[in-house]
Amino acid sequence: MKIDCRNLSCPKPIIETKIALEKLNEGENLEILLNSQISKNNVLKFLQSSNLEARVSEEGEEITIKVCKKNACLNEDKLDDYNVLFLKSDKVGNGELGENLLSGFLNALKNIPNPPSKILCVNESVLINTNANHKAHLAMKELEEFGVEIISCASCLEFFGKTNEVKIGAIGNAYEILSELFGKAKIVSL
Repeated sequence: MKIDCRNLSCPKPIIETKIALEKLNEGENLEILLNSQISKNNVLKFLQSSNLEARVSEEGEEITIKVCKKNACLNEDKLDDYNVLFLKSDKVGNGELGENLLSGFLNALKNIPNPPSKILCVNESVLINTNANHKAHLAMKELEEFGVEIISCASCLEFFGKTNEVKIGAIGNAYEILSELFGKAKIVSL
């Protein structure tokens, strides 16, 4: 089966890939056509999380990913009891007080009984992970070292022109973020 995901914005290439894989029988092949490095990285990350190996070929801006459906774990069960922090801003409230509050909250997370296992950053919160001078940057870095998975939205990073400046965590995509928000985790938003 071949699917054309060129010129599709996030998370459409991942959704189309998932739908196509669900239609395939064990041992059948899928070829995914793309023309964006971000889409390529997102699809590869999704395939890896589904325990599928892929081959990538690139010719100019044209990208082809080939994968064979073998023992896929497309509906991966997640832990029943974990917390996720969803950040939409680089502060809690306005101005300097908002920046100080966020930094304080992030610093305190290491000391609470059930800290989040992940922090999902969208919109302006991705700037925390790209700017070492941001008031909350050090606290976020310490959380990563503490074992918290930090994920920054690729589309948001691209919007701010910061895709190549991520210093903390990994770059994620809308599908991955929405899967967490509507999965089994307890979601907290500041």
